[in-house]
Amino acid sequence: MIFTMINSYIVNLVIIISTIFVLYFSSLKYSLEHDDAENEILTSTGQFNLSFTLQIFLGIFIGLMSFVISMNRIPIDNMRPVDVRYLPVYFSVYYGSPVIGIVTTITLILTKCLEYFITGASITEYINNFLITGIILFISLVIVKKKLPPIKAAMTCLSLTLISRAILAIFFFFNQMENELLFHFLLHFLVFSSLFFITAWLLNAAISISESIHNYRDYAIFDNLTKLYNKESFFFFLDLARQKTTTEKVSFSLAIIDFDNFKEINDTYGHLIGDRVLKEAAELFLDITKSDENIRVCRIGGDEFAVIFKKEENSSFDLLEFLTKKLNQLAITETFDKNMITLSIGLIHILPSDKEENKKSSQDIFNLADKALYIAKNNGKNQIFERNDYLYAKKS
Repeated sequence: MIFTMINSYIVNLVIIISTIFVLYFSSLKYSLEHDDAENEILTSTGQFNLSFTLQIFLGIFIGLMSFVISMNRIPIDNMRPVDVRYLPVYFSVYYGSPVIGIVTTITLILTKCLEYFITGASITEYINNFLITGIILFISLVIVKKKLPPIKAAMTCLSLTLISRAILAIFFFFNQMENELLFHFLLHFLVFSSLFFITAWLLNAAISISESIHNYRDYAIFDNLTKLYNKESFFFFLDLARQKTTTEKVSFSLAIIDFDNFKEINDTYGHLIGDRVLKEAAELFLDITKSDENIRVCRIGGDEFAVIFKKEENSSFDLLEFLTKKLNQLAITETFDKNMITLSIGLIHILPSDKEENKKSSQDIFNLADKALYIAKNNGKNQIFERNDYLYAKKS
């Protein structure tokens, strides 16, 4: 008996953990592929923004796996074995979404009803199937709505679930309560609780690792102050744009943007206000990207930014006018003089060329834009200097 119990326990644990890991990492993969890189991937409960279709699919999958779990119940004595098919319901809500949890619950209830119909189960089994599964779903939905942290959420769910099951046990077995039955319920609850806690602990550990990886990814890709792409990311995007021009003959534009009087801002108001100017300006720069996902905005120096975007024919995109208008809306402090914020911009449009002498590296293209910036500075600041240049494109 003991070996059978251990074997069933391990099998159930593996199935539950594997199922929820499929949910979690499928959701993570979807979010990485569909969310903007600037957005946070994880929320406080580890939930994701998923398509409705994917939520339905994951809910059905988890529901079917819960049914498989119910077919491998854990024997603890000569009485009713432990059925932990309800555990994935909670995890599908808390680490997935309410929709996933509801679909999981419906799938599990329907598959168990089909099994009961085929095997000729008693009405008590049907009632138990509806009540306990529904109660755990309700508890899980309330926990997510309250936005409880993982440990508190797990403790709350387990406590309320055990109380609910104890009430139902007393209701159905009140006239049969003996020491042996009470001891059976105690063992039942201990096995159920241990599986719940082990699964919750492993999931939280996995999420913690994912968050750490996400943080390292942020440090490698984004500027810490402004949350824009950093200089390393800038050269990566510049390489991509250059490669596309050389292979597909697609034009692109590069703008280098510099605050004209940023040292004066720091000297007058202090570095904290200077940092605030950069952060709020960065938010306005990001407004540019909302209209086109191919526009990349990067911080490449202290008060220097770069914008890479696709050059359209007859484009009326006035970068200086757009940014100046936006920067005039900044509300730094009541005493802050917005007139101190002016920009100089070096803008180059890289056009495909069939002449091999126009071969350029990414650093060459950056140097051209940087020279255009300093021409704008030398011409009196608060202006844009714009020019076309050419890059050799391979013949098709």
